[in-house]
Amino acid sequence: MHVYEWADELINSAPRYATGFTELLSPQPFLISSDAWHAYQARLPLIRSYQQITLQIFRAALRNELDPAILHWLINDTPTSIGLGYHRRLEDRHFTLPVFMRTDEVKPGRIAEIQCPGSAWGELQLVFEYAEKMGFVGKEKSPADQFVAQLTNLLHETPVVHHLIDSASAPPGVRYFVEKTRPQVRYWSIDREVKVHDCNFIRSHSFFCICSDYAFQDRLSRMGKGVTYDLPPLTLFDSKAPLVLPFWSLTREAYPDAVRNLFPFTTPLLPTGIELPDGTLTIEEFSRLPKSGRTYYLKYSGANIAINWGSKAVYRLSNMGSGACLDFLRQCLSGYADGQVWLLQKEEYQEDEIAYLTRDGAQHSQSMRAKFSGYYGPDGCIGIMAWHRPHFKVHGQDESVLSYVLADTEASIPA
Repeated sequence: MHVYEWADELINSAPRYATGFTELLSPQPFLISSDAWHAYQARLPLIRSYQQITLQIFRAALRNELDPAILHWLINDTPTSIGLGYHRRLEDRHFTLPVFMRTDEVKPGRIAEIQCPGSAWGELQLVFEYAEKMGFVGKEKSPADQFVAQLTNLLHETPVVHHLIDSASAPPGVRYFVEKTRPQVRYWSIDREVKVHDCNFIRSHSFFCICSDYAFQDRLSRMGKGVTYDLPPLTLFDSKAPLVLPFWSLTREAYPDAVRNLFPFTTPLLPTGIELPDGTLTIEEFSRLPKSGRTYYLKYSGANIAINWGSKAVYRLSNMGSGACLDFLRQCLSGYADGQVWLLQKEEYQEDEIAYLTRDGAQHSQSMRAKFSGYYGPDGCIGIMAWHRPHFKVHGQDESVLSYVLADTEASIPA
């Protein structure tokens, strides 16, 4: 035998994955109004405006030009080794914006969070292919093809990517998306003869994982000189903390109303109280409000990766009695001085009657809570996916129903 052909075959055949698809599929795309669909295509400049203003505030806070509470909020509980000192040593070229990202929206156009790059890109590709197979989409490019085109246009050369896949919350879908973007995109640890130092685009789902990459210092030194990060090497865009800035009294004047209107009302939980649209309440006063007056989610918004992913630390305050609410707010505030920061976000939601298929081939229909995700690259929206789940926390659980989103003028969906 040829020993190296034998060795190559063994290594190349190793990734025989057996995870499968773990959620549910709707038998038809989810339709939104033509205006709502076109708004996704036009929204990127407004999202970029939010991110750019946020980055400017962060940099001004690092220079001690703003109220110290802002820096405390944005650095929060980021570990000291990659915290304040690290960020103050960075150069201008290191302060970039996210490249690819996913929005999580409680209804189309109302963004609860923005993640870079976010998981479920493979799931977006899969629901597109399902819609295509069922005849609901025509000649439009798939999300994977759009990703390739936008990344190539950004880099002006063949993309050579190091994707730290295990930092994703749902790696199987990420792996599928990687395979759908090859061979136009080449990947370190997947494509032959690609070396670590060949990589010109670094993808990670966690700021901590960026910093733990063994090539990090070299890549940081070459950033802007042949190396681009998808998620910037900053704590800023890897936590929920920036979501309060368009509303907080210390920072709201920096944002135009058009940016603010992207988000449900979001406010920090502070030792001084809770700033609400009609005034500031102490936590005691807030907790005494009737449940109908406490329709807010309480979300951990710091950097601790043990609790800031998915919906691990998301609580619905209207589910709690007054005493339980007060006790919990006190508990959350007890860590504020150490950087454990929490925010309150006004509850907005949409419920839809959704048809879905189970593994036995049966079709069911149920009213479920919705979440919509717009997937964006540097040149615009790449696709939209709807998630529905019979729970107020909507994410990638095994009972979540996924659908590709189309404008109602662009598909004919049978009843």
